[in-house]
Amino acid sequence: MTIQIPTTFDRDDVPSMAFLKVLPAEQRGVFHSLMDALKAARDVVFRVGGRALDDAQVAQMACESADVLRRVLPELEFTRFILRDEDGALYSPHLVERHIRRLERAEARAERQRRLEEFQERQTAGEFAPDAGVKAMTSRANAAKGGRPRKGETAEAARERREREATAQREMRLLSPVSGGRNSETENQNQFPKTVLVSGVSVSKPVSGFPVDLEVEKDISNSDSNSTKPTETQTEKLALEISEGLISQTVARVLKIGRLPGGQAGFAKSICGRFLREGVPADILVEAVKQHAEKMALNGDTANRMGAFCKPIERFWADYQAGVSTNPTPEAPPLTDWESRALEDYAKAQKIQTEMLAANRDFTAMVRDWPGVAQANGLPSCAVQREAYLAWYRPQEQAA
Repeated sequence: MTIQIPTTFDRDDVPSMAFLKVLPAEQRGVFHSLMDALKAARDVVFRVGGRALDDAQVAQMACESADVLRRVLPELEFTRFILRDEDGALYSPHLVERHIRRLERAEARAERQRRLEEFQERQTAGEFAPDAGVKAMTSRANAAKGGRPRKGETAEAARERREREATAQREMRLLSPVSGGRNSETENQNQFPKTVLVSGVSVSKPVSGFPVDLEVEKDISNSDSNSTKPTETQTEKLALEISEGLISQTVARVLKIGRLPGGQAGFAKSICGRFLREGVPADILVEAVKQHAEKMALNGDTANRMGAFCKPIERFWADYQAGVSTNPTPEAPPLTDWESRALEDYAKAQKIQTEMLAANRDFTAMVRDWPGVAQANGLPSCAVQREAYLAWYRPQEQAA
């Protein structure tokens, strides 16, 4: 059954059902009776065919007294909970609004189905990849529209503006010929070619007060014009040819001295090859890695990626070229047994905490459960910090 939308209906002026609570009980009761009658009739307006029902017939359908309906209807119409159409038939604006939303949802479902079928046809034709989705077609359509409209611009105005801009771009005159250069009759020696290309310049009018005819510039001497010629040709620095054997040997030395994991071999080969081709000697490169690794060891740290050595290598090579002292850093004193054990357990505790966070992603729970986990793994219950572990393992006599 097709439901006709009343012409007096204003979608922006439908009162909220929450305001029904402020109406008197009699008005609320009549309103619900009228709504129940329309829902039972599966309609939104009290009309039979092309004929509107009068108030007495409406009261009969709603099981209400005609006098009560006649007394309550003016208030319901004033609050816009019940309205009349152009023929005077009563209707519910809320049921009309609900019917419109139902139509919009049905239209949206039909549009999605239509777009899905269109995408499947274009995908079968090979326009989209087999693993692509409908979003690929939507993104391409949005890109063709040129993005969102500007502020205060309607969609139609944005479309017209994009068409104008596209047309102007296609018809833009980029270059115009301007006569000039050597004159075969006067043999004027200037350095301009016979045809100069100027963007958007008229050839019939002078620009900024200067004549287009370059022959009037008689004061330009040959020496001045010849001085504009390049005196020497700049050439780019060519990269050195480095053998694969030297690169592989350097990478092995860097991985060993830098204490890098084996998974960094590919990155080390790329970085070392770049420095070697730029002229950095292999021994200088390895020495830079060695000194930076020793500095990190003094702080109890180790590099886990080759990229950590890029800047130190550059600084070391610059100092070496500038003659700055690049003597190796004094070796750190050897670790005692208790220091070695403290740092080993500290690294073990860090690894366990990282695994706990990766499993639960709850830092508070990890801190709460850590004492028991530490005891189960034979670790101290102190804070997982380098200084805390050193203080825990330090002999009492030395601490005193």
